[in-house]
Amino acid sequence: MVTMTVSAMTLAAAVASSAATATTSQPDTDDVVDMAFIRGGKFVRGSNFEENKAAFKMCRKYDRACKLWWFSDEYPVKLVMLKTYLIDIHEVTNEKYLEFVKATGHPPAMDNSCTTDACRQGNLWAEDSSFPLRIRKQPVTQVSWHDAGAYCKWRGKRLPTEAEWEKAARGPSGNIYPWGNAFPKNKATFGRKWHGLDTMTAVGSYPNGVSVYGVHDMAGNVWEWVSDWYSRTYYNRGTANNPGGPAAGKFKSLRGGSWVNFADTLRSAFRRWSRPDVRFNDTGFRCAKSVPLAPEKNSRP
Repeated sequence: MVTMTVSAMTLAAAVASSAATATTSQPDTDDVVDMAFIRGGKFVRGSNFEENKAAFKMCRKYDRACKLWWFSDEYPVKLVMLKTYLIDIHEVTNEKYLEFVKATGHPPAMDNSCTTDACRQGNLWAEDSSFPLRIRKQPVTQVSWHDAGAYCKWRGKRLPTEAEWEKAARGPSGNIYPWGNAFPKNKATFGRKWHGLDTMTAVGSYPNGVSVYGVHDMAGNVWEWVSDWYSRTYYNRGTANNPGGPAAGKFKSLRGGSWVNFADTLRSAFRRWSRPDVRFNDTGFRCAKSVPLAPEKNSRP
């Protein structure tokens, strides 16, 4: 699905990469060089009521319809224990997703349910699995939760849990944003209108916006699928030890905010939900792995 409309001229760029053909190619599932090591332990998850009120005040600057209860699913703040894990340093890019499509014959990153030109203009890929060369380093979008899970499985990984995502973003002490508590200007891609190929930025474009663990783009650019089913009240009743979300549900959780959102939504505690079968031009993902490797150069305590 498309978040905002764009001129039909945006896809008139030269298209790079050949049509995908299923092969027997398999990735090295032991390769974790592109992942950050997150040591097990406790971290501050969620927001307290004062933080909810501050988020509401910020939200009202951009949306007069904003309501305080919109942030109630972040409550209460709690110390949560997680096991050691790995998480991708960058969001999955178009060129990385193309490797998966070529190797498996998986459908291209497109919303094939579109019935209008406005919707179709949100598809940066073509039906032959090609896309403009200039977006190869941008995060892949127009992928459902199922698409994201299939890619991660192919790579020998999985989607992160909501708690794992939040710890990797805000660190153990509960920063407002991945880089700390300062406003996101020059630290993330946000507050934009749809401009086709120029809407998103290449992953890793904001070295001053990384988290304490060295993870990039966990605020803005694209929303990121996580593994959990969404529940507004889960933080009140869920376990504090390696939480994995409700056992079932209608919606899956998304984290991080995107190019179209404002600063209040980019906060690392902010939660969003969506049906797992939908595809949007502001939604991508990254993968995680449950392997307690010894820390290397990308590790932080």
